[in-house]
Amino acid sequence: MTFIPLMINLNEKKVVVIGGGSVAEKRIRHLKESGALITVISPEITEEIRKDWETGKIKWIGKKFETADIQDAFLILIATSNQMVNQSVLKAAPSHVLVNDATDAHSGNVTFPASFRRGRLSISISTDGASPHLSAEIKRRIQTLFDEDYEEYLEFLDKSRRLLKQTSLSNQMRKMLLKEMIDERFLNKDIQSTTLRWFTKMVEERRSNGERPRE
Repeated sequence: MTFIPLMINLNEKKVVVIGGGSVAEKRIRHLKESGALITVISPEITEEIRKDWETGKIKWIGKKFETADIQDAFLILIATSNQMVNQSVLKAAPSHVLVNDATDAHSGNVTFPASFRRGRLSISISTDGASPHLSAEIKRRIQTLFDEDYEEYLEFLDKSRRLLKQTSLSNQMRKMLLKEMIDERFLNKDIQSTTLRWFTKMVEERRSNGERPRE
């Protein structure tokens, strides 16, 4: 089986987590930012999961797994240390539902790569389950290359692209400028500010000349 990278929108989608231990905790921590509707099925849960439940971030049903628990799920996360339970979930999962088995990457149809974000920048690393430790090490190395400055840098690039679309510059010139900004010197906030002021001035000049900016 070969997995392909895929970004997915889980906002308002029901995600059912089977298990309440440290692995489930890690998965939930990763998913909370997605806006997913998370339900945990487990007789016991960790303190962190309990805090999420007490603050209304997730739903917890304190019982053992039953087939009915996953019938309306969009994504099922299997995160128990009991292989009999894990196999029961896999067998009961509807064929159209996304399933991740934290104990065996190739049992389900979804895997969770090692990943991190810098604002709009999202980077993921996967070894298709061969070595999670190597994925984590590669992630650690890449994080040092793309530090927190990239969060504001991405915002700068987005604002620049939007402003350039409203100028009278040709498509070729806009593409050239955008490509030129993919350079480390534009991580400098002063250069970013100067560049944005220049682009804004071009938009204002176009308006003053009676030209309608591009949308």
